[in-house]
Amino acid sequence: MIVVERGTAAGIYLDAAEYDGGLRRVAESFAADIELVTGTRPDIVTEPGELGSTAIVIGTAGRSRLIDEWIAAGKLDVSAIQGKRECYRIQRIEHPCDGVQQALVIAGSDKRGTIYGTYAVSEMMGVSPWVYFADVMPERRTLLDLPDRKLDVSSKEPSVKYRGFFLNDDWPSLGSWVTGAFGDFNEAFYEKIFELLLRLKGNYLWPAMWSAEFSVNGKSHPLANAELAKEYGIIMGTSHHEPLFRAGSEWQRVYKDYGTSNLWDFARNREAITAFWEDGIRRNKDFPNLITLGMRGESDSALEGSDQENIELLKEIILTQKELLKRYGLEQAPQVLAVYKEVEKYWYGTAEAEGLKDWEVLNDVTILLSDDNFGNLRKIPAGQEQHRSAGWGMYYHLDYHGGPHSYEWVNTTPLEKVWEQMSMAYDYGIRDVWIVNVGDLKPMELPVSYFLDLAYDFEAWGTAAMNRTKEYTERWVRQQFGHAADEAAVCGIAGILADYTRMNGRRKPEIIRPDTFSFEHYNEARRVLEQAGKLVEATERYNRLIPERLQDAYFQLVYFPAAASANVLQMQVYAGLSRLYAERGSVIANTYAGLTAEAIERDKQLEQTYNNGISGGKWRGMMSSAHVGYVNWDAAGWSYPQAAAVVPVKGPLMIVDVQGTGQGYTSGTAALPVFTNLQREAYTVTVSNGGDTGFAYEAAVSADWIRLDLPCGWIETGETITVSVDWDKVQGACSGEIVISGAEGAVTVRAEIDWIDLSGVPRGTFVETHHVISIEAEHTVNRISADGVEWKKISSYGKTLSSVKMYPETVAFSEPAQSPYLEYRVFVRRDGEYSLTAYVAPTNHLSPVSGLKYAAGFEGHNPVIADALPPGFEGGNHNNGPWCRAVMNNIHVTVTTHTLSKGVHTLRFYGLDAGLVLQKLVLSAGPLPYSYLGPEESYITSAELTEDSL
Repeated sequence: MIVVERGTAAGIYLDAAEYDGGLRRVAESFAADIELVTGTRPDIVTEPGELGSTAIVIGTAGRSRLIDEWIAAGKLDVSAIQGKRECYRIQRIEHPCDGVQQALVIAGSDKRGTIYGTYAVSEMMGVSPWVYFADVMPERRTLLDLPDRKLDVSSKEPSVKYRGFFLNDDWPSLGSWVTGAFGDFNEAFYEKIFELLLRLKGNYLWPAMWSAEFSVNGKSHPLANAELAKEYGIIMGTSHHEPLFRAGSEWQRVYKDYGTSNLWDFARNREAITAFWEDGIRRNKDFPNLITLGMRGESDSALEGSDQENIELLKEIILTQKELLKRYGLEQAPQVLAVYKEVEKYWYGTAEAEGLKDWEVLNDVTILLSDDNFGNLRKIPAGQEQHRSAGWGMYYHLDYHGGPHSYEWVNTTPLEKVWEQMSMAYDYGIRDVWIVNVGDLKPMELPVSYFLDLAYDFEAWGTAAMNRTKEYTERWVRQQFGHAADEAAVCGIAGILADYTRMNGRRKPEIIRPDTFSFEHYNEARRVLEQAGKLVEATERYNRLIPERLQDAYFQLVYFPAAASANVLQMQVYAGLSRLYAERGSVIANTYAGLTAEAIERDKQLEQTYNNGISGGKWRGMMSSAHVGYVNWDAAGWSYPQAAAVVPVKGPLMIVDVQGTGQGYTSGTAALPVFTNLQREAYTVTVSNGGDTGFAYEAAVSADWIRLDLPCGWIETGETITVSVDWDKVQGACSGEIVISGAEGAVTVRAEIDWIDLSGVPRGTFVETHHVISIEAEHTVNRISADGVEWKKISSYGKTLSSVKMYPETVAFSEPAQSPYLEYRVFVRRDGEYSLTAYVAPTNHLSPVSGLKYAAGFEGHNPVIADALPPGFEGGNHNNGPWCRAVMNNIHVTVTTHTLSKGVHTLRFYGLDAGLVLQKLVLSAGPLPYSYLGPEESYITSAELTEDSL
């Protein structure tokens, strides 16, 4: 169907009965979308007689007379959406009435359905939901012809009833931008927010808080924001600690209207607070809201009494609130109680105090559970609890301001984590409210889209559609850049988004330190440095392919978050390397000090470009959050890393690094990591001096199987020599020496080969080398299900490769003999005691009585039961050391011990508690040295693994 041709556009019809309000605004927005694509803006008419030969008819069944006439005449079929919530029908009709040859009809089952359908057509035209908030410009064309195959659509009902996000108003970024662009958090700002939310098929919003007051900040009059939300059909809420329509900051501003005390303490200031709440109800009662009940302490703090006292006080508070709602006819209005942080304890109760969960007063209240502020669910309903009539909700975080540290800069939550956690929430019956804290909103564009799409169409993206996050990301990139990038570029850009988020997910940028990644073990620091460098190269490569029209969008959505995140990691590792080489007395320290300084300057430049250089300065202030070197829970005291340098003095030749281990030698003998005939590694030796004049060196080997790659024989700062083995000349264990000498001395490097005989070792066996067997969880030789529960792989989820988890995920087992298990085949090279280290995703207790238990064992031995959650673990409590370590390191690490004989063994890993996500297993002949990611995967004999293990 041709919508625009040669400067002529089909008119848009909206019934006069629906013209005043949100649908008019959406129709105007839709007309602007058409103009953005074609340069031609269609007229909007309200009378059927004003229609031309081609028309676009927008309206709600039962509200639009023209749509109702065509339904009655059998020309428009809305049977698939009738009586449903938030559905739409898109249909092209030939000759629907006199004078109209064809009409594109967008009919909704209700107002939001009509709006969703209208914006669905905008997406067909190539207009991204992020057209305003990321400056994604659609392809320009003079002919807008929508294919008929796309114009026969009946949408489904959304999977989750209330779907939205929370603007956490975290200064300095969002607040600076809003006040600069709009003057305040007023209706001009919220018009943009509401439109974005509706384009993303959301319907629910927690507005900005702390410094903002939604029902007071209107520009034309105080309630303008609330009135605008009603027009658009947006259901408003308030955050978990802002009851009965009142913003958190309102109380201290107006408390004198209700009494003399400013105490936010119901026990001591009941009458004034009750009157304050009543005014909130009186003010907002006519607007659509999901009403927050309950109460927390001042500024989102805990209540002050004992558990028993606080539970009884909460009951009094809720009874008072419900009585107020009844007084104003709102007793049937939807209500929600947030079980957040310590309130969770009041819900479930303690040994000394009965909780609220069986209190009949709350039977008509949706219970909003929460994650631990770091994307890991805290509790989920079990058994019959899942079927409570008022349902359940989940408050999730992509951004957090609190302990053990805040993260408010760029996205640090991979989509795979969102999928795993929120799919579990849905499977446990949490289907009424999904709200996600997005902080400043930008640059969270991708995860916000994903979260809302998952909530809208769980069937397409949820549990039954495992491992589709890659597909989703490519689809999302195609929506933003597909008309300007070929399929290879789309996949490449999607890979950048996945890689930078995974990098941030393993350690948030704010708390990367110069020594986070080990310089001494597994060449770890240099490996992550190489990964960051490749990420930067990819962002630059695709940046050159993006046309000028989309450069601003690419910078916001891809280039900045990826390049800036990689730069922070590089900055910290460079600083660590400078310190390492300074300790060795090597002038190479100065090189890395210079690179650290360049990275710091790069960080400042990227922020400056975002705030002032793109989109004509549109985003001034939006990217202003401190994001490096946190020393407190918040940004107070943050600093860039301090590099180290040395004063060049003439000194002896030295080896300052051996294969990224941080080992340094000025004399004597250095040792390379042992070569094996299995992995056939090449190792590096960095040679340096402390001088400023440089000097020559030479190297000699004692064995003909040692091969050297000598880049040159003159040292200014440092040279890296690659040492490898000519394997055709080696048939067994042996050793040799490399003597590196210069005018100021010599150092000997010992090279040794550990020849491992694999005769009789079956395929698919992990082999012990360097006293370690490291196994990625997906690389099993067998997976055994039990009672319909089986282990499945979650691709790209975890700190290194992937993860495995039991599905259905709502089942737990009490004994290993009853549970599903994974099998791995290992070859150990000595008799003795081994440690098995399990790396498990940082899941919390999912119920007050559950843990995160598993069992591990070898043939002939009873499996050892362990719990990944240590005694006293309390998810979400920033005073709890084990939880703080888990979320900072993004892993649980648990060790069991096993006595083994030399040879081949079968390791079984049994899942016991629901929610367990295994990422890696490491079997070691002794304790593992420090590293952040653990050893790289070990050699495996020519693989014969399970079907999807590779």
